[in-house]
Amino acid sequence: MPTAAVIANPKIGAELGHLGPWLSANGFTVTRLTRDDVLPVTAADDADLLIVLGSMWTMTRTMDAPDDPPHAAAAIAAEVDLVRHRIAQDRAMLGLCFGGQLLSKALGGEVVRQERTVIAWDTPTTDITEMRAPWMLIHQDRFTLPPQAELLAEAEHATVAFRYGRAWGLQFHAEVDAGVLERMFVDLQLPQWQWQQYVDALSARANENRSQANALFTRFWNEVSA
Repeated sequence: MPTAAVIANPKIGAELGHLGPWLSANGFTVTRLTRDDVLPVTAADDADLLIVLGSMWTMTRTMDAPDDPPHAAAAIAAEVDLVRHRIAQDRAMLGLCFGGQLLSKALGGEVVRQERTVIAWDTPTTDITEMRAPWMLIHQDRFTLPPQAELLAEAEHATVAFRYGRAWGLQFHAEVDAGVLERMFVDLQLPQWQWQQYVDALSARANENRSQANALFTRFWNEVSA
């Protein structure tokens, strides 16, 4: 049976959403790793697939301000090292939102602060059929395309997907279903008027969105596991 290791904070961006049923349907056993624990570089070595989820944290500055979590700077540095180790092994990885930014950083790209937080549905420009669908974007930071990486998808405001070897970085949240999305907005303490339309839109196309997410995850796994 294939194994997957999932890295996330304890809350906000920690839910697997569509990834959970997809992993189960494909026979994966799942291990959860908490980035707040300052993970050792070998923490995901036993996993056939590494999944790095989103975060409230940022890589646009050193997170050592008085109101930052005291372990955040060390945890981010450790996770970058872990991802570099994974890349050196040429093993499968999927980074989503913060996870995509972390992959870019590990490969020599940059994570840049935008003027505003982007909250939007966006269908990116891409040659990958399974990626040509509306996806949810919630991010103030964005990644740049790392050196030697292959561009997979672009939105008007940013690069939103790239590939390097067996690793894919996505800026959009392909994993979220309506319930996960609503809980994410609530945990972010955003006013309901600002996000309810996005949750309603996802609820209205729940089956289509689930099918598109499953198709994208399957395309990714078929390519990186070959």
